[in-house]
Amino acid sequence: MLQSYWNKWLNKRIPAATQHQLDHHNIFIFPAKFGLLFLALCILLFLLGTNYQNNLMLLLCYFLLALFLVNLLASYINFARVNLQIGKCPEVFVGDNLHIPLWLNANNSGSASVNGLMHFTLQDKSVKSNKKSPPPSTEVDANALTNPITISHTCQQRGKLQLSRVTVESFYPLGLYRCWTHLAFTHQICVFPKPIPCDIQLYVSEHNSTKKSGEMATSQSGHDDFSHLKAYQVGEPLNHVAWKHLAKGRGMVSKQFSSEGNHIGWLKLSPEYRHKTSQQLVLAEYLEKELGQLCYQVIELSRTQRTFGLDLGEHCIAPNSGAGHRQACLQALAYFPDGPR
Repeated sequence: MLQSYWNKWLNKRIPAATQHQLDHHNIFIFPAKFGLLFLALCILLFLLGTNYQNNLMLLLCYFLLALFLVNLLASYINFARVNLQIGKCPEVFVGDNLHIPLWLNANNSGSASVNGLMHFTLQDKSVKSNKKSPPPSTEVDANALTNPITISHTCQQRGKLQLSRVTVESFYPLGLYRCWTHLAFTHQICVFPKPIPCDIQLYVSEHNSTKKSGEMATSQSGHDDFSHLKAYQVGEPLNHVAWKHLAKGRGMVSKQFSSEGNHIGWLKLSPEYRHKTSQQLVLAEYLEKELGQLCYQVIELSRTQRTFGLDLGEHCIAPNSGAGHRQACLQALAYFPDGPR
């Protein structure tokens, strides 16, 4: 109950963004354990000084108390210099350890830099933390920083990964105060199914071959016959580009081959998984295995620059090739059965 209210208040106080500049709206500051002991020492010196009427002891008490208050301002000013921006996350599959890049003061090269040690902790919602085993923290020396800062997260299921809040804390300069914040980033990450090695099962389309629909393609000719030229489209294999035409200043065009259609086929999901609801698919034992095998085939076919389509039942991706087509197929597998978002 308290956790839900705390999360609602945080979402209102510190909303998610791609970049955060720390200020009084998102900084929390409180005496650290050492600071509380330091304050207790000041109180003890005051009691002893007044009891024994020792002016030197009172003077020492007032000096330490003034140092304690000045340190409050110094801690805030240093922590308010922090500017954090999330970078581009690498491609990730189920079971991989995702390394999330954070850029510290990447756009504030002219302003004053942050000092001291900083601690970055990703609050993992899937793992219940306790006092004996707190979440792993990344410690960074801001005075010897090399961007980006990376924090790790283990991806346990496919689909959209919503990052938890990142806790940033600092005890600079004397360790008397703990400055911290909880930042949320809007960066969306797609976790693809874990690739499972298997044989390529590419079913030839009835519109592109004399074979019957559903028959598996098992062979491919070594060379295609040149047919014609057409305007180059982003995502097409670079080995199809007519470089001689480009060198003559005639624009970027790609070569088309007459026998290319004979190699176009479909990757298909088993029929028993195509028309089930999300609740029914949760109980499907072999669904994740088959999605992993399709993921492996998509990667292999894209690596060899083959043209293929993906048939998942309600959601189909037309035959194509290139990096964009590979990304679209992997996202369709990751978001199945709801489809890409």
